[in-house]
Amino acid sequence: MRWLTLIALVMLTGCSQLQQNANDEAARVADSVLPEALDDGISHADPAAPEDRKVAAEDWLSEPRPPLMRSRVGATWEVRGSKGTAIRVDVYQYLESGDFFPPDQGKATWGVACRIYDVADAVATSTVECPDGTPKEP
Repeated sequence: MRWLTLIALVMLTGCSQLQQNANDEAARVADSVLPEALDDGISHADPAAPEDRKVAAEDWLSEPRPPLMRSRVGATWEVRGSKGTAIRVDVYQYLESGDFFPPDQGKATWGVACRIYDVADAVATSTVECPDGTPKEP
């Protein structure tokens, strides 16, 4: 009977997928939602040269909640540096569990995805490993 109880407990608690789901959602924002909004934001500034595009991108990324991202609840980012027309950004997504059972019942976490956006001609996205010391929360 103890084995049956142990098996039921393991099946009920399972393995948490919340952190992975949060990281996956942050990656989705970093790869599609943010680059499209950033490109639109740069276009509104009507830059003439790649360096002007970079300035417009940095201005847009420094806004607390750019208008094109206001509907994206829980998404935020931190600019970590730039070189030439490439800007390194850590994209964060807050995710609350909708599970009714452990291990994720009532829990929430931040997911993170690190990207480099080269804005010379259009917004080109490159996936990079988040360096050691990257904050887990914005």
